Amino acid sequence: MMETLLLLRAEPRYRRLLSASFISGLGDWFNSIALLSLLLHITGSGLAVGLILAVRTLPYLFMGPIGGILADRFNRKTILLVSDFARAGLALSFLLIHQASEVWIAYAETFALVVFSALFSPARTAVIPQLVQPDRISQANGLEQSTGGLVMALGSALGGIATAAFGTDVAFVINGASFLASGLLCWSIPIPADHLTDHGDIHPSVHPSRPSSNRTSFWSVFLRPRLIQIIALQSLLWPIGGGAINVLLSVYGYQVFHSGSIGVGVMYGSLGVGFLVSGFLVRRFTKWVRLAAAVGFVIEGLCHVIVSQSPSLWFASIFLFIATLGAGVGNASIITLVMQATSKEFHGRVFAMFDTTSSVTIAASMLATGVLLNDFPARTIGLCAGLLIVLASLVTGVPLLRVNSSPDLGDVTEERALSS
Repeated sequence: MMETLLLLRAEPRYRRLLSASFISGLGDWFNSIALLSLLLHITGSGLAVGLILAVRTLPYLFMGPIGGILADRFNRKTILLVSDFARAGLALSFLLIHQASEVWIAYAETFALVVFSALFSPARTAVIPQLVQPDRISQANGLEQSTGGLVMALGSALGGIATAAFGTDVAFVINGASFLASGLLCWSIPIPADHLTDHGDIHPSVHPSRPSSNRTSFWSVFLRPRLIQIIALQSLLWPIGGGAINVLLSVYGYQVFHSGSIGVGVMYGSLGVGFLVSGFLVRRFTKWVRLAAAVGFVIEGLCHVIVSQSPSLWFASIFLFIATLGAGVGNASIITLVMQATSKEFHGRVFAMFDTTSSVTIAASMLATGVLLNDFPARTIGLCAGLLIVLASLVTGVPLLRVNSSPDLGDVTEERALSS
């Protein structure tokens, strides 16, 4: 905890960025719990949940790459502001949903929200190395997991309570206000634009004497370093099971354990606490980042198998917490590996590429899960999803442990220049 306080004290710009994300993240979870509860109440269908969760990821198919390009070629602070203020207005449109015939509004406005989220996400991730000293990157990534967990725990719990006590409209208004507050905070942050160049070439800090084509150097990230190839494969395989889990959490809480919106809140709250604690564990694995990434996701999958067969909500929540510990450490480790293996001029596109790959797979998985819930028990689907996560983690974890450290983009670019 003391190390976290020292980090926040030493990096005031990052502290404001984190505060903005904390506020908007809380609003997001108010929206999520309220919207999922509203859809289940209006339609009574797991398919509706699968569809809305799929819609939350499908825009990444086309907006993810665009968001990455914009984050690398334009002012990242402007992108953050436009995204936040646009989402502040869109979030209020959910107030118009009151009956089954108006469910289409949920799909349309969710799609629009995610379009701006797809612009926001790569820009925000790419900004972190610009605001934090290099020797604090791993610690900052761990803090990202902890903050995300705290947001999830508080947001889901408070969102569930607020939705049950005051109705969904209050939650939707809070979501809109949170985006507005986040935008105002981002406005106050001096964010450098040192990733930009006059002609779109690689930044001189990578190699001052041999500028190379931005496009060629970017694609060399995926064609050359083995480490990045493995992480790209992981971003494709894990979401097959992970997407199903996203759908099942609401179904577990609402229908399997018959706990209504409170049950949904408890399930997501367990996830949040797991991510919160995992962030404080990340620093302990700084010397074993790849091992932490490989083992963490295996633990996650095994715990989801147990969750699927749990006899009660609270028993399931305990193992959901442990699953998220593994996932949180694994996620932070993967992000640190990517930041170390690539240059900041390409972070927007690199993270957008991974986000796009995983989001499209998650969308397909969630849509399939929604359909399967009409014919198969949630517990059976959850068992299969957990086993798929274990399998995906083994397929990518073993080569991740054995691969040599990958060169930085500057090394790749230099080698390409020397060979030409």
